Amino acid sequence: MGSKYIDLALILFMGYFAITRFSTGQFGYGTFFMVLALLNILTLVMKVKKDKAAKEEVR
Repeated sequence: MGSKYIDLALILFMGYFAITRFSTGQFGYGTFFMVLALLNILTLVMKVKKDKAAKEEVR
C-alpha cells in the first residue's frame, strides 16, 4: 500500500513541475514532466487493478 502513496506524491510532484515549466515558457521540460506524470498515473492504475484482482482471487 505504501508504494501507492509514493506514486501519488510523484504524480503531484511531476504535475507541479510540469505546470511551472509551462508557465515559464519551457515547453520541452513541461512536456517531459507531463509525460512522466501520465506514466506514473498509468502505473498507479495498474497497481490498483492488480491489488483488486488479487483480493477477488482470495475470496
